[in-house]
Amino acid sequence: MKILVKKLSFLYLLSVPIFATALAFIVGHVSYKFYVPFWLFNACLMILATRKLNEGSEKTLQKIAWYFIIPWMLIVIFGGMGPPPETALEWARLAAEQVCRYSILIASGILITIGFIQLNKFLIITPGKKYANYSKLLICIALPLFVLNMAYWGFFLTHVFITYAQPGASAKPGWIKQLSDIFLFIRMTEVALIYFATATLTLALYYAKMLSKISSNFYIGFACICALLNLLPSSLPTPLAIANYLSFIPAFTLFMPYLIMINLLRKGWLRPLNN
Repeated sequence: MKILVKKLSFLYLLSVPIFATALAFIVGHVSYKFYVPFWLFNACLMILATRKLNEGSEKTLQKIAWYFIIPWMLIVIFGGMGPPPETALEWARLAAEQVCRYSILIASGILITIGFIQLNKFLIITPGKKYANYSKLLICIALPLFVLNMAYWGFFLTHVFITYAQPGASAKPGWIKQLSDIFLFIRMTEVALIYFATATLTLALYYAKMLSKISSNFYIGFACICALLNLLPSSLPTPLAIANYLSFIPAFTLFMPYLIMINLLRKGWLRPLNN
């Protein structure tokens, strides 16, 4: 019975981000009166599922797991918000939700970074020590850039759209376009760093004998491909342009650490083996 409960808990935790993403892109924005209650209910179910999945794992890592899972308890609210508005007027109309969206992403990035740092402390006694240190360094460089980029989108651009998107408003100053070019570079850098941090964390877990070779190759390969796709120009043909867009969605960059953690909990392998 316990094995069945753990399997169902894993499947639920795996399905929630996928289902929320499908809702966001297929259904789009709905009223907060509908999505907030469902979001709170789902958060309770995710807490319950995580507790069940955590049973039997090493106690230190039971605590670390929450740093990777709580962000997605928050992020799934985007399933009701839908993707960011495509026009400045719509963005200005939904300004409060956009501020909330990017505030959640900032909090999620901070939590996952803490998770990386705490996991580094746990892996420091294993053969994966070197790669755990690389992962910690990369994520610590990425976090300030990630927070800066989310603040730009959530607060600065929201202010710009409210100020300049209204009928009769004055033209936007030229320096705003120059600033957007700078933040394009910041985005490409922080996204690549997050993916490479995830890849090196995977290597650390592999050498600590906490991930299989097949799983490790999948995570590393996927992270490296996404890091490269993020660097491509959006002017490429449709398949690559879509892949480029998906690769740098902030929530998408934070999905792989979450996936790695729930897989570790599912396997009950949160016990590193020393030499």
